[in-house]
Amino acid sequence: MRTPLLLFAALAAGWLQPACAEGAAAGRFVEVRDVRLFVETQGSGPPIVFLHGGLDDFDVSFAAQRAFFTASHRVVGIDQRGHGHSPDDPRPYDYREMAEDTAAVIEKLGLGPVDVVGQSDGANIALLLARDHPALVRRLVLASGNLRAGYDAQELERRRSWTAAQVEDNLHRMSAHLPPRFQSEHVAVAPDGPAHWDVLLRKSWQLWLTPVVIAPGDLERVQAPALVIAGDHDFVSIEETVEIWRGLPHAQLLILPDTGHGTLQTRPETVNRVIADFLEAPAKPAP
Repeated sequence: MRTPLLLFAALAAGWLQPACAEGAAAGRFVEVRDVRLFVETQGSGPPIVFLHGGLDDFDVSFAAQRAFFTASHRVVGIDQRGHGHSPDDPRPYDYREMAEDTAAVIEKLGLGPVDVVGQSDGANIALLLARDHPALVRRLVLASGNLRAGYDAQELERRRSWTAAQVEDNLHRMSAHLPPRFQSEHVAVAPDGPAHWDVLLRKSWQLWLTPVVIAPGDLERVQAPALVIAGDHDFVSIEETVEIWRGLPHAQLLILPDTGHGTLQTRPETVNRVIADFLEAPAKPAP
């Protein structure tokens, strides 16, 4: 997710700790790279790692996908630092660091190579993960990712120079435009308490000012087959989505009609079937 989007993201001794009730998906805290990330696993079969969007968590972002894919796959959902059930720390959010945390979880759980489904911020993280850790990624599904912030260099610089009062006023106005469920769902599970909502907003806003998430020229380094998904009324422009699709060497493109940013939530029947077909398709022989 980037700033304009706000107007509407195995038991082993000592490093996995139980954190959810019996009968639900198996939720555990995994300690990697000085962070504790909440990871849910359910089902059996080839592993799929789900990476949520900004302000969201796995449970919220992928409820329809978990129900669908656990019949045939091992579904793995990661709450990034400060999101969902995962505690925060004072550091700013950073796409590269999130990708490195994700890689460390995959390695620690012995999952790779995995299929990765990322939405919004999660799609950005997935791209960086596949670029920097190709051995961990089998296939990529990228829903509503972006290459850069939604502002030009001059506007980015102006926003970075805002006073603390200007930033707080901006966050208050943006929060007022969000559906109430964002705050209520975060507060319901956040280990850092209700006051963390304002922290999440502030740090996410700074993250969405990242000038370049991944350089367009770096897309050719991502050799994993990819499925790029967006809605025709997405906040990410169709032109930018097509730029991602064209830049990836082995990519397919799905633009859903009359659909906004939340393609996986609003069109799950269509999207789940397309994703399943993509993941199950035989690998194409190298040219």
